[in-house]
Amino acid sequence: MKSVKVFLDTNIFLNTLLAEKDCRDCTRILANWPKMKRVKEVVTSCLSFANIAYILRKRAGKAKVAPSINNLLNYVSSLSADYEEEYSVACLLHGPDFEDILQYVNATLSGCSILVTTNGKDFLKISDPDGILPGKQPQILSPKEFLEKMNA
Repeated sequence: MKSVKVFLDTNIFLNTLLAEKDCRDCTRILANWPKMKRVKEVVTSCLSFANIAYILRKRAGKAKVAPSINNLLNYVSSLSADYEEEYSVACLLHGPDFEDILQYVNATLSGCSILVTTNGKDFLKISDPDGILPGKQPQILSPKEFLEKMNA
């Protein structure tokens, strides 16, 4: 298998920070991806960090937000932020959650071949009836599936 570009959904970071569902696997991904020979880049969206800041402020207090976000930035290669195209395309797709659609579009437009999320069921319901999205869409994997696929 060649090197892959991976998109991490918001919940991968939140589950690590808040010790929630699948947090061990999420933490392993963040800590180990630089050592995974088959992962060339890890991407997430600016939307993820905005959502993380909002949720952290509500659950852990305002003082935790900036240090946590600053620390999380060490665990990604890049943030993608092509808002205009992303929102235009996302509005043409169908799915149960608009935020998930935005993440899916972001991952696709960033050229990611894998999207890792703890919410795969909603991502799998996203449809592109008019074939708007260019290129190949990412494979949706749970943290455990991703770690198994990367032999980590």
